Amino acid sequence: MISSAGVSRLVRADPPNARTNENVPCFDYTPRVRSLPWPLVAALQDGGRGLRLFVLRLAALGDVLRTIPPVRLLRRALPHADIRWIVDDRWSRVLAGHADLDGMVVVPRARLREQARSPAGWGRLLRTVGQLRSELLDQRADVLVDFHGNLRSGWIGRMSGAPVRIGHGGHQQKEAGPRRTSRVERNLDLVRFLGAPDHPLPSAGLTLAADGTDILDRVRTEVGDRWAVLSPGASRKQQRKKPPPGALAAACEPLVAAGIAPVVLWGPGEEQDAARVLAAAQGRAVLAPPTDLAQLAAVLARSRVFVGGDSGPLHLACAVGCPVVGLYGPTDPVVNGPWGVDFRVVTPRGRQYSGIKRLDRRSGFDGLETKDVADAVRDLLSRRGGADGAG
Repeated sequence: MISSAGVSRLVRADPPNARTNENVPCFDYTPRVRSLPWPLVAALQDGGRGLRLFVLRLAALGDVLRTIPPVRLLRRALPHADIRWIVDDRWSRVLAGHADLDGMVVVPRARLREQARSPAGWGRLLRTVGQLRSELLDQRADVLVDFHGNLRSGWIGRMSGAPVRIGHGGHQQKEAGPRRTSRVERNLDLVRFLGAPDHPLPSAGLTLAADGTDILDRVRTEVGDRWAVLSPGASRKQQRKKPPPGALAAACEPLVAAGIAPVVLWGPGEEQDAARVLAAAQGRAVLAPPTDLAQLAAVLARSRVFVGGDSGPLHLACAVGCPVVGLYGPTDPVVNGPWGVDFRVVTPRGRQYSGIKRLDRRSGFDGLETKDVADAVRDLLSRRGGADGAG
C-alpha cells in the first residue's frame, strides 16, 4: 500500500526544484503542479484501485532490466492498479508475459527510424506516429512514471495524454542526481516519491529464460553442468565497453581450478571478439553456440559466474540471479554497477570516476590488471563455497 505520509509528500504545495536539490524527483514534463487531483490521491491510498499507470522506459536492454525491480515495488504497493509499460519493440520480448504487468504499449522504433530516413517515408512516418498516439490515448492513463528521462520519452509521455507525468528534472533527466548515484537508486527515487516502500529490492521476475532452455543440452554436452560465462561483446554503439581479451581470459585459471568450465558467449557481430578471448585463454575456454536473447537468459540463469563488461548481458545476468564479476573501464561502476546479486567489480588501478560520461570514457580500460580479475573471480567463488549452490 502507498503510505499516507508518502502521498502527502507527493502532493505538497511546492514541488522541489531540481536546480537546488538534484537528488529529488519533480514534475518536469508538464507545468509544475501544486497538487494532485483528489481522485488520484484516493486511488494511491487505496492500493491503486481504479488507477491506470503507465511505466515509461523505452530502452536499452540493461536499463529496461534495471527498471523492472522498482516497477515490481510499485505493483506491491498498488496491487489493484492497472500497470502498463511503454517500451521499444526491440526489448518488448523481455517484458512479455510478466506477472506484474497488465499490458504493454510497443513503440515501433525500427519502423519509425526507417520511415524517417528519407522524405519518401515521411507520410508513413506521420501515420505511424498517429497510430501510436491513438493507442496511447485510447488507454486513458491516469498517471505516467517516466524512468527514461530524455527528449524522446518526454515527447511520448506528452502524447500519452496522462494528466500527471512524473519524472526527474534538470540534470537528473539523463544522469543520476549527484552524478555518482546508481541508476537503480535513481529509479527507486521515483518509487519513493510515490510513497511506496523501496525495499527489499525484488528480483526481476523474468519468464524469458524459460523460452530458451533448448540451448542447455548443447552447452551441457560441451562442458557438463558447471560453467561460467565470459562475455566479450558490447552493443554496436558501445564498443568502448568491450573488456580486453586478456582480462576475460584471466578468469579462466580460478574457474578451471574450481571445476567450472569457462564458456565464451557471443552475439551477432561478436565472432572476432569471442575468437580473441579463446586465443588468450589458450585452450582453457570453449565457444558457446550462438544464442538469442531467451537462450542467453537460460544459459546465464544456470551459470556459476558471469564475467564481462558493463553491457546488456551483465544486467541480464543480474536479472536472472547469476553472480557477476564486472569489468569496468570507461563507465562508472557506481552509476552502472551490478545489482541484486553477489558481485565483484574490477576497475583500473587508481582510476577516479566522475560520473560524467565524456570524462570517464577517455582512459578506457588502461590500467586494468589481469591479476585483479583473477583475484576477483577467486574471491567471489570462495565466498560462495566454489559456487556449489549456483545453477
